[in-house]
Amino acid sequence: MMTDERRRIIFGPTKKISTLKYLLLMLLFSALPSAVVYILADEILYTYSHNSVLSSNLSFLISAILLGISSIYINRYLMRRGIRPPGIRKKEARTKYTLSPESGQPIDEKVIKRYEKALAFSDKESENYIAELAILGMMYLQNAVAYNNKDLYLRAKDYLSKAEEAMHERSVSFETKALVDNLRSKIETYKYRFGER
Repeated sequence: MMTDERRRIIFGPTKKISTLKYLLLMLLFSALPSAVVYILADEILYTYSHNSVLSSNLSFLISAILLGISSIYINRYLMRRGIRPPGIRKKEARTKYTLSPESGQPIDEKVIKRYEKALAFSDKESENYIAELAILGMMYLQNAVAYNNKDLYLRAKDYLSKAEEAMHERSVSFETKALVDNLRSKIETYKYRFGER
């Protein structure tokens, strides 16, 4: 029987990056280019406008936008490779969810939507992607049972079929296979409840 602790899942990338390495990465690929853009934009804008306040404000706006966009892309790059950025890692480490349809306790819809967004950044060739599909399927099944909602049950079945399809294309570890098998077994258990034979 699976213990409560083993049912508690932290979803998403599992590798860690040190705060120092992360800050150096952000400095090199985000802050430094933004500072260079600020200096160049300020010079160019001042040459044309001859207004130092206007050129400084516009340059700051341009560099801030570049800083924000590059930060987002660096975080996405890391998450696609299974590495959790420090801020996200701390947030996820505080949040654990018990995956057990028998509990009757639903999982917050916002949490599921956030995990679906995270799935878009996963490497679709990795084993982690298959595990994430199975976990999302279990979340939908848990809510289907809690709310007695067939649409959510069908979403769980959809995630199961995606996980099985991805699993046929590559070899996976016992743990990942167990996640998919567990989801299949739970769906079989509850199929009569949702009018399937």
